[in-house]
Amino acid sequence: MSAHPPSLRSVPATQVFRWVMAGWRLFIRKPLEWVLMAFVTFLLLAFTGALPFFGRILAMIILQVLAGSMVAAAHHLHERDDLHISEVFDGFRQHAGNLAMVGLLFGLALTLAGIATFAITLLTNAIAHFFAGLPLRIDMLIESLFADWLVSAAVTVALLLTLWFAPALVMLDARPPFEAMRLSLRACIHNASASLLLALLLSIVVPLFLTLTFGFGILVLIPLISTTIYASYRDVFELDPPTDSPAD
Repeated sequence: MSAHPPSLRSVPATQVFRWVMAGWRLFIRKPLEWVLMAFVTFLLLAFTGALPFFGRILAMIILQVLAGSMVAAAHHLHERDDLHISEVFDGFRQHAGNLAMVGLLFGLALTLAGIATFAITLLTNAIAHFFAGLPLRIDMLIESLFADWLVSAAVTVALLLTLWFAPALVMLDARPPFEAMRLSLRACIHNASASLLLALLLSIVVPLFLTLTFGFGILVLIPLISTTIYASYRDVFELDPPTDSPAD
């Protein structure tokens, strides 16, 4: 792929709907292949996530490798109008180390951020009460823990922004892990309104769709989110506006 980082542009929030529609059009070109690839993805994540001790972090690592595979598959479909189920493993064959490092960095950062914010909240609360000569009351502790949850949520959102474009930047532009995450965060901040609208849509539509489909909708959501990522990547990094027509 490109030896230079792609240009970055700002898009209006309403562009999110074009990303989703472009992603949907890519999905309906090869729906059976996408669903089967999603099924393989789900099985791998369910298996690794169920492993004791480090299963959660391992699942985050595998998720980024598979995300790279799905974005690359969307690119191949866009360029060649062709899709093979075996492409779900492309992330393991290309840039596996960099994709795994993105997942590892995210998993470690998320874990450390949660531990740090919890510890800081308890420590500052205890110190404040100690110097004030007051007992550590349960209700005040609950308030502190709620503030801790808000801080953790903000940190989680910031970390998720580093992941939106990262698999595409690693797989399609050969960016190293730190640079891919930095560029992803920069792109999302540069398009804050679109990022917020997209986050809002995902937080509402995904749980609702999964509930209405009794969980089976995950087989559509996995490829649709992947193709939406690809469409947004092409748009924000000025490869071209999102489109469903293959390259000539």
